[in-house]
Amino acid sequence: MSVDTSRLSSPFATGGGGHNFENHVQSAFVVLMLAGGIIPCLPPFAIKMIKLQGKYEGYETDDCIVSVEDRSGRQKGKLLAQIKHAVSITENDEIFAEVIRAAWADFQNKSIFNATRDALALITGPLSATDTENARRILEWARHSATAQEFLDKVDLGQFSSEAKRNKLKAFRSQLQKANEGVDVGNENLWRFLKSFHLLGYDLDIVSGVTLSLLNSHIAQFAVDDVLELWTRVRSEVASFNENAGTITRETRIIVGGVHRRVRLRLSGSSCCCT
Repeated sequence: MSVDTSRLSSPFATGGGGHNFENHVQSAFVVLMLAGGIIPCLPPFAIKMIKLQGKYEGYETDDCIVSVEDRSGRQKGKLLAQIKHAVSITENDEIFAEVIRAAWADFQNKSIFNATRDALALITGPLSATDTENARRILEWARHSATAQEFLDKVDLGQFSSEAKRNKLKAFRSQLQKANEGVDVGNENLWRFLKSFHLLGYDLDIVSGVTLSLLNSHIAQFAVDDVLELWTRVRSEVASFNENAGTITRETRIIVGGVHRRVRLRLSGSSCCCT
């Protein structure tokens, strides 16, 4: 019996792997909120709210909007995240184009994004070696430069930089121009956008990944005997909220089996996820 390999598809794709990856990432943020953890890209403030599929409120980068604030409630911030399992940081990648279009729209929308306190992120699974080494590096150079010119000088320096890094910057500039209705955004806006944009790799597409191990470690601080069960229950609840463009806080009341339950992990030394 022969197999027509030209008609075979990735089991990850045909099995809903992309949706599962999104669910796992969203659930990871919920676990961090419930366990008192900290999210990347922002100051180490407490997570106060997680909004899923926030396009109805004007967000374009809408897969997961995580709001944080300090103990006084005076300092706040938001992480606007788009979740894509696979992406390539190139001029022609359609998924990357979609991500940049959404991020650029939010970056310009002052009613929902403040570049001094908020951050944009593309959360993805496996990245190519060139994206890991070069795309992420130029984003860090942007954040560690005082001016647009200093940043561009770093990228252009032959011995300091590389052609691969210049190609990644070209990809960002090209995709931003497309997102900006074909008009070049200019060096200043390019630099300011890249300062706010983060490329995060989560290995939540595999059960033996480091990220899941760390999440389970958080859960284990409160529920040693049923870590995997609680992780499964969190993912199930998050999937329901995601389908309904829901908002989750530590005080959220959810419905499981017709019964209202309160989402929580930490309760005066004893813990559970849904009580």
